[in-house]
Amino acid sequence: MNISAILDFLLLAGAIHGFIFVVGTFLLRKKVEKPVLFLNLFVLFLSLNNLQSWLIDKKMVFTGPVMAHFPFPWNILIVPMFYAFLVYFLGIEKKRWPFLKFSMVFFVLALLARTWVIWGYLANQWGLQTIAHYNNLEDFLALTYSVFLYIKSIQLVFKYKQLYPNVLKFDNLNWIKRFLQLGGVVFVFWTIAVLFNTFSDVFDPPYTYYPLRVSSSILIYWVGYQGFFRYVTLKNRIALRADLKKSKKRQSFEDLIIRSQKSSDKSKETFLRINTYVKENKKYLDPLLSLESLGNEVQLGTSSLSKLINENFDGNFSDYINHFRVNEAKAILLNPEYANYTIASIGLECGFNSKSSFYSAFGKLTGKTPSAYRNEAS
Repeated sequence: MNISAILDFLLLAGAIHGFIFVVGTFLLRKKVEKPVLFLNLFVLFLSLNNLQSWLIDKKMVFTGPVMAHFPFPWNILIVPMFYAFLVYFLGIEKKRWPFLKFSMVFFVLALLARTWVIWGYLANQWGLQTIAHYNNLEDFLALTYSVFLYIKSIQLVFKYKQLYPNVLKFDNLNWIKRFLQLGGVVFVFWTIAVLFNTFSDVFDPPYTYYPLRVSSSILIYWVGYQGFFRYVTLKNRIALRADLKKSKKRQSFEDLIIRSQKSSDKSKETFLRINTYVKENKKYLDPLLSLESLGNEVQLGTSSLSKLINENFDGNFSDYINHFRVNEAKAILLNPEYANYTIASIGLECGFNSKSSFYSAFGKLTGKTPSAYRNEAS
């Protein structure tokens, strides 16, 4: 199998994967929220663009001297859909224009302009060279508009954090930052393709687009799953956070603490005071809670606090805090109201900083995975 065949396979596989993702996410959601809608449109237009490219290369569609130059300009809509997803994901649609109407107008105008150019060719007003020039011009304009929205996306994520402080409580947006880095690579390949198509007589389509198409196929795999499940987790965490704040139920001290007989009465008294402070203020829900930060709050040095916990609890500081977090998670997993909430959202909202750390602590304390615990309880 030569390199061209491998690239074609990756292109087709990425497009099919994108279509499966779009159908699957629509089936998974009873209500399709705007962030999910625009994320799906982003994946859909990217998949359509790649599939169309594959079909044209294989001469399955748009064949002949005229129709070969009339593909749909899906590339115009790809970045605008991601930018719209980002605006609605961050909940700043009232503060930032998502450019949806302008993007659709641009797309329609491109179709009309291409129709006019083809009509001129059929009327013998100009030759195929004019169509080639138009292709380059349209590609340049689409690239320019996409780069404009790409830069605005970077500004939203890195410069205008004050617009969405509530979202940053639940998501550090590192996955979007990584996507923007990958997107930069895609734009480099796109720019190179436009330059070769415009000024080179050696490199012509479709070969100039191969790096662009493969890199964009990788994006389909990555951003689709990341965006969808991050959004679901975000929605779940917001709802859980609201419910946890309203809940006044507390786990009993005996349920959580294994007291040591070695500690003195004074040590136990001090520990009980700190334990009550941790429970009533739900300090364990803070993923950034550390021995040092808690020590500052209860006016104890880190070594004194660590010793106090070791004397009165069968474990270290991390084990002590994880007991609270796991018990909180167990209560949520047993609650049928949260049956549709993801395991990741529950773990993150109970104070763990990752799904893997949640599974590890939960397994250590219960001998089961959160999923198995939920299934057995139900």
